Amino acid sequence: MSDRRLEEALRHLAPPTGFRPWHGGPTVLGTLRGVTAEVAAWKLFPDRHSVWDLALHVAYWHYTVERRLTGAKRGSFPRRPSNWPRPAEGALEEAWAEDRELVKEWHARLVDVLQAFDPQRLDKIAGGKGGTSYADLITGIVLHDTYHAGQIQLVKRLAKSAGV
Repeated sequence: MSDRRLEEALRHLAPPTGFRPWHGGPTVLGTLRGVTAEVAAWKLFPDRHSVWDLALHVAYWHYTVERRLTGAKRGSFPRRPSNWPRPAEGALEEAWAEDRELVKEWHARLVDVLQAFDPQRLDKIAGGKGGTSYADLITGIVLHDTYHAGQIQLVKRLAKSAGV
């Protein structure tokens, strides 16, 4: 049994080849292709987020949604602080490559959970604060990714304009 809401979420999080989202932009994973550690670490202002910050934040929320969908215990995200983990000091290519892999890993885990998710649970309450349904949680992570993919694209363009 399938549900259009799950199909749409998966189509946007892990699009099939040739799929172009209505907004025309890439997925979060697509925004990170070819980004160097220098660009990933660059900030327009010290109190603003870098591409690296945003990528780790997205990984954390993929972990959080995957955990809420499966009922797994909290505390297994490998970076601290969890919601906005700090990137490695300096623009280190090796650290950036490891963190890109972390983003890919949690993305893949979330996609796997969504592919196996029982559609009959979509309208049930996901637990936690606010009484959010599983359907809203899943829609929320798609919107969250789209929002941050746009931010990443903008920061990359600003970095290029700044000569980074």
